[in-house]
Amino acid sequence: MHPIIRPMRADDVDAVLALQAIAYADAAFVPEGAAVYLNRMRLAPDLCLVAQSAAGDLLGYLVSHPWHDGKPPALDTELAALPVPATRWYLHDCAVAASARGSGVAAALYEAAHDAAACRGLRCGALVAVGDAAGYWAQRGYRPARGTVPVQALASYGEGACYMTRVLG
Repeated sequence: MHPIIRPMRADDVDAVLALQAIAYADAAFVPEGAAVYLNRMRLAPDLCLVAQSAAGDLLGYLVSHPWHDGKPPALDTELAALPVPATRWYLHDCAVAASARGSGVAAALYEAAHDAAACRGLRCGALVAVGDAAGYWAQRGYRPARGTVPVQALASYGEGACYMTRVLG
């Protein structure tokens, strides 16, 4: 499968929310609303991407933005602005449709966003892994950054959330 990777648009948000609802149906947190995705697209359009099939079906999405060291933004929170200077590429959310899992969609989204982050001069990545996603991110070089983020900063992500970082190469 060779997904088409392109910037996320406002008219993608309904499909993104539908995919999010399925991907996080058993999550220990409340899924985010459309306003958060529109907010991130407004702040960092080059770092918010979707993967679609040749027929136009949504296969997955990745939402990310520049951020700073330390505490990640709480879930379901709109950002007034991005930090200046930004020191991290923050992967806010990534989900792949069940029908596309294992086909390289997540990797294609990640690589495209990684390249855009590198073009912005961001040299470190950060994310909060939820559920069983820490293993996937560890395969991509992310490591738990225990002790660097206050536990209360992860509260909105649910029990077991893990803040992870890596140097981008």
